[in-house]
Amino acid sequence: MKNIKTYVLLIVAFTMTTIELNAQASLSGKAKAEITSQISISDNSGLPGGTTLNFGSLAVSTSTSGTCTLSTSNIRTTSGGVNAISTTTSSTASFLVNGTMNKAFAITLPAIPVVVTRAGGIETMTVDNFQARPMSSGSDQTTGTLDATGTDSFFVGGRLNIAAAQVDGVYEGTFNVTVAYN
Repeated sequence: MKNIKTYVLLIVAFTMTTIELNAQASLSGKAKAEITSQISISDNSGLPGGTTLNFGSLAVSTSTSGTCTLSTSNIRTTSGGVNAISTTTSSTASFLVNGTMNKAFAITLPAIPVVVTRAGGIETMTVDNFQARPMSSGSDQTTGTLDATGTDSFFVGGRLNIAAAQVDGVYEGTFNVTVAYN
């Protein structure tokens, strides 16, 4: 009988130990982070015009308003009472992006018209319909990819809205572009 009691006690002790050991489990987790270079944007002054969106010289009708559109490929077209003076040069704005190699980025352009004001005056015009063309894509879009050296550039074009009998002068203003990793 003593052997049976010892045997039963051993079974109970073994079972309790087994239950106690199986009442807890663990597993290792992983920690992961990707570090990227700060993305930056700068004047791409190695190209004509740098960050200036220059519509060139334009002649305006005294009775009809119009527009001048400058494509991201630096093609100038006019409509309405506006004519481009062919002896002047126009240029898209050009920006340089630096960051982590092979990373995709997005370009944010002005969503509302930007006001340009006549130097020495109060007369204004607006620029809208901004477009971007990253070199990495080769087409008008607002996304690009940094190359193996972590750089890309993009061109910005837009549309200048001109009133009939717009006052002569040089008009200037600023517009913001932003880049961020996708």
